[in-house]
Amino acid sequence: METRYLVPCSCSARVAVKAGQAGERVICDACGRGVDVPRFRDLAKLDVALDVVTASPAWDPSRGLLFAGGTLAIVAALAAVSVPTIGASFIARPPDADVIRTAVRASNAVDVHAAWRAIATGGVHRPPTSEEVRVLQFNRSARSVSAVLWAAAGIATAVAVAGGLLVATRRRPPAASP
Repeated sequence: METRYLVPCSCSARVAVKAGQAGERVICDACGRGVDVPRFRDLAKLDVALDVVTASPAWDPSRGLLFAGGTLAIVAALAAVSVPTIGASFIARPPDADVIRTAVRASNAVDVHAAWRAIATGGVHRPPTSEEVRVLQFNRSARSVSAVLWAAAGIATAVAVAGGLLVATRRRPPAASP
């Protein structure tokens, strides 16, 4: 650590300066007046400041809000995005066009013609299968869970922003002059 010297101010406070500031003018923290720093060779005549190591503040509520809110916002957003994807992997996929074509080719012509006539005259109105009902229920549930998770992410983001503002606007106590 670099040695700091205490330059007296007319208000009786002392301003801590480094050797690199020799010959410059600094501002007194106590009164706001300008204080001339002596030349380098005259600094040795001044008192040496005791080095006070200022540790970063311990966890306080504002830092806790910032950390917890940020973490919860990220986790909730990731969960909200993942719910439909993870849940869909447990539901059987409907057959694709190639599977349907293969099934039609494997059927006899009479059955295919009867199915075509039924669709052509009556349409495709039919009750949903149990698998389709399950898929619809899952989609509704997944949308609801995702909405709740997005709301939680929004609230957690607001908490993190509030914590960040508290951290940013907190006044630090002035350094004590010996």
